[in-house]
Amino acid sequence: MSKHNTIINRTIVHCECKTMKALKSIVFVLTIFTTYVAADRKLHVEFNPGCPLEDHCSKFSKLTYIRADGENDTVHFVLDATFKPSLVVIVTNKDAVIQVNYTDDRDNNIKFTESPLYTFASVFNNLYEFNDVNDTANIQNGKNFIKMDFKKFNWNTTQSINNNNESVEILLSANSYRAPGINKTGIVSVTLKVYGKKDTGSKLPHLVHTPESGELTLTLNNLTTNFTKSRFAIELLTFSSFPFNKSEELSSNTFSDDKLSGGTFLNYLLNAKGNVEGGGFLSWKPVVYKAENTHALNSSSTIQYEIQDHLYENDWINTPLFNMYGNSLFGNSSQFLLKSFNVSFGQPNDEFYAKSNYTYWTFLVGIGTPPHSSLGFLELSIIASLLLMLTITMILIFCIFMRWMSSKRNSIVYGQ
Repeated sequence: MSKHNTIINRTIVHCECKTMKALKSIVFVLTIFTTYVAADRKLHVEFNPGCPLEDHCSKFSKLTYIRADGENDTVHFVLDATFKPSLVVIVTNKDAVIQVNYTDDRDNNIKFTESPLYTFASVFNNLYEFNDVNDTANIQNGKNFIKMDFKKFNWNTTQSINNNNESVEILLSANSYRAPGINKTGIVSVTLKVYGKKDTGSKLPHLVHTPESGELTLTLNNLTTNFTKSRFAIELLTFSSFPFNKSEELSSNTFSDDKLSGGTFLNYLLNAKGNVEGGGFLSWKPVVYKAENTHALNSSSTIQYEIQDHLYENDWINTPLFNMYGNSLFGNSSQFLLKSFNVSFGQPNDEFYAKSNYTYWTFLVGIGTPPHSSLGFLELSIIASLLLMLTITMILIFCIFMRWMSSKRNSIVYGQ
């Protein structure tokens, strides 16, 4: 009988060992699954690509070109500060090369050695200042509007960071605005960040990005105002080369996101939907920061407005899209989505722009599936925890059953 008990005890010890091994295995798998992210694309950055004489080319163009090479295709990011700050995202076959003709003639002077498979773009069109006399934070209730065309800022590319071909950061900045009746000082900047792998932004609001998207940030720092209750808003243009259902949708949804302080957060998505998947998108959280330290205590809100057709030719001529497509952008035969929408910064009772004289807003421009639709660390942790609990529970039930069987056999043998 002692031999039988020894076998039972060994079985129980074996169960306990299985429990520990299962725990270690699941923790190991979770760690690998949530922390290992392979680089999807290799990045290469160049200013005024293919230019033989930089001094000559810079008279006509302020292009920053980022090439993101994947296994099967290439995503090209063209950040243009020649007139209006614009980000164009182009997908081509892997071997396609950009070709730029640096002359006064801008019609079709940006080409590729192979026709693009798809193009999506976002353009900073106008910056608005309005007097929010009733503190509603809604641009539709504002008064005394001041319209500032982004092309009238004097843009300079002041910084480029290239981190081992895995991430690129470009900063465009301007320190003044001059137009009839408008005189502004202060820093207005646009920052582009492109990453070679899927990851989460280092600063709040910690947007999840993919190698097929760029993170754009608008900063207004000590920009002079005309009113004590001034707020700012921005008009963005969007372009999609899909000629299908001629519509873009603005929707909102909630999701749990990585590195945020728990809970569910609202997200806005502008999606250029066609009859096939893989179109372009803009994505952002309705939050704006009123200090360089992007802490929740320094946050306020955004308001997003209706998407409209935008066929005003002069606005598009001042973008790199005209350099790519020329006059085919316009007219009844145009097969492109040309849209615009506004986003205003601030919420009631936040003491207006004057409280800090600082605004920081960031959003994603990309192609393919919007990155927030994937599982974040919170979801993965919950799933792994449930699997772990289920596995441990099953092993414990088995061990309890074996102990019960041992007790049952002892009762039979000893007549208890």
